[in-house]
Order: sequence, then C-alpha cells, then structure tokens
Amino acid sequence: MYPTLATALFSLLPLTLAANIPITVGDGALMFNPSVVPAEVGDTLTFSYYPRNHSVVQSSFANPCHPLASGGFFSGFQPLSAGPGPVEFVVQVNDTNPIWIYCSQTKASHCQNGMAMVVNEPASGSPNTFEAYQLAAAKTGNSTSPRHIAGGIFVSRNSTSTTGRNSTASSSASGSVASASSLSKSSGTGSSSSTGSGTGSTAGSGAGSSSGTNSGSGSGTSSSNTTSGTNKPSPIVRFTGAGSKTVTGISVVYGAAAFLIFSLI
Repeated sequence: MYPTLATALFSLLPLTLAANIPITVGDGALMFNPSVVPAEVGDTLTFSYYPRNHSVVQSSFANPCHPLASGGFFSGFQPLSAGPGPVEFVVQVNDTNPIWIYCSQTKASHCQNGMAMVVNEPASGSPNTFEAYQLAAAKTGNSTSPRHIAGGIFVSRNSTSTTGRNSTASSSASGSVASASSLSKSSGTGSSSSTGSGTGSTAGSGAGSSSGTNSGSGSGTSSSNTTSGTNKPSPIVRFTGAGSKTVTGISVVYGAAAFLIFSLI
C-alpha cells in the first residue's frame, strides 16, 4: 500500500514540470516569435497578439496556409491598435508530434510571407523542416480560416504565467490533433463569443469590436481581415529550450514521498 502511494506521488512530478511557453503574434513583423519551439506533453502555448489583425491556425505540413480537415485550433482574428492585446489564446500540447501553425490573414498574405511556426519540428534529416513549410506556403494562394473558433481558450493576459503549467488551459492540441473541446461559441455569420477561463469575453463581427474590461476581440470567420503588415519574409527564431520549468511543488512531492518511505523503515 505504502510503496504504491509513494509511486503515485512521484508520478505527479511530470505535471509540476510542465511549461507555459509564451509566443508573440505579429510583434513588429509578420512572424511568430519564437517560430520553432520544442514542447513536452502537458506544456501550454500562450499566444499574445499585436497589431494589427492576426490569427492562430493549425495546419498540416502537406497543406500550408489552410486549416486541418478536422480538429485543430483556431483563435479567430484579433484586431488591435496597440499590443499586446488584453487576452491571450492558450493551447495545451498533448503529444510531441509536429504542430504546424500559421496566420490566416489574407491582407498582405501573412502566411505566404512567412508568418508561420512549428512546435516540435521533425528531427534533423527529415525533409519536413520549417524552412520547407515556409517555401511551400509562399507558393499557395489565399489562406483560409476555419469557420469557428476552436481548440483553445482565451484568458486575460495578466492571468497567465511564464513559468510552470497554466492551470486554466484545459483545451488541448497535438500534432495529429486530438479532439480539442472549444470553449467558444460561434455563429455562421462571423460573430463569436468566448468564455475563456471565466475572466473575460470576446466578441467580434466585421471589424471585430470588443466589450468588457477583460475583453478581447475575435471573429468566427475571416470576414474581419484588415491589417497593414509588410511583405518582408519572416525571420526564423528558434527556441532552444522548452520554456522555463517550474519547480513549484517538487520539494513537496519528494518530501511527502520520502516521509512515507522512511517512516516505515
């Protein structure tokens, strides 16, 4: 009984080590920063938005600038006059398969001009590199967007932490994209609302108006495509670490397990 309990406590360690990886969207250039990110199971990707109007969409390597046929995540468009915006889009990673991501803004052809990223880029030697994805994206026509916001949650920007696991990020995504329950509701007309983590709401239609002190902006479709980005190719920023790993709770878990073990000796 006691060894089993100690084993259960030690099994909690991976949860305490999950990282929250911050990613900026369109901060001064048509790019995600970082654009190549390693992540572990349980880590969260937290997207912060900058002017003027960007989205976060999951795609496949074989079909850049277009969403997955099923599943995946989509943040909707986030029109802003200044950044970072008041809300962030949070997605949880549930396996270590590659996750290809792009901005579906059609004005200035964001995806075609390099505004993309990858989580868990294939190992060296694979032809499916981030550079290959960008080259293929440059040859595509207009980008497309999913009809509805899905696959992640919106949280107030001040409620997320840059270290440790984000406890509000209950939605998940994977390279193959598992079922990710959306906490957003969207109509076919392009308006949408999101409960996020309970701290705010988003509403977007046309130009994407926002309401509430912790409100963001979004759109269920690509109807609010407005931006003034440049056409310069996006640089590649590689994130060499999997984010800051919190040690909160490790000493507690080890201490409790050690106490149970040694008290029986």
